Amino acid sequence: MTHKKTARIESSYGLTQNKTKQVILAALFAALAYVSIQSLHVSIFAPIGAPFFHVGNAVVALAALYLGIGYGTFAGAIGLAMFDVMNGYAVEMPIVFIGNVLVALAIQLVYRQLYPHFSDKLWIITLAVSSGVVVKLLTDFIKGLIRALVTGVSFQPAIAISFTSLLATTVNGIGTIILVALLYAPVKRILVKLIK
Repeated sequence: MTHKKTARIESSYGLTQNKTKQVILAALFAALAYVSIQSLHVSIFAPIGAPFFHVGNAVVALAALYLGIGYGTFAGAIGLAMFDVMNGYAVEMPIVFIGNVLVALAIQLVYRQLYPHFSDKLWIITLAVSSGVVVKLLTDFIKGLIRALVTGVSFQPAIAISFTSLLATTVNGIGTIILVALLYAPVKRILVKLIK
């Protein structure tokens, strides 16, 4: 592999290697995640919890894709954690934070595996984000199961309740995949111009 191709691949894992710019972009994505979920969320029925549709998960995915494993993994997760703390969900914040970190890691790991071979193809972005959605479904199922068990529901009904509560996560996941597919390339072009 040539030096030029290696440099291109390494730079693809984040928009910039400049630490100051990475911190600024991470702060920007944390703020965007917070503002996007705070300003636009619509309640969705679930048998347990109070889920809602929001675009914050798309910001988590974009941060993971643009900023890489370090800054990208935590930027969006911190933004959503701030929302939880500021809106009465502080008890759930650690679980939600860990879940969002796992989502961002899944997205970035799939992206890093495929990018050297296929570059920034839309199907790679979609596959990477879809892997994050699968992780989100698993973590939300576990979170719902724990929540149901803590409230005194026996194990079998708790599984059923947690499973039916995944409708909100599925809606959010589909919305996230669509939004990231639409926004990835144009937002990346804007960010690349801004950080030059």
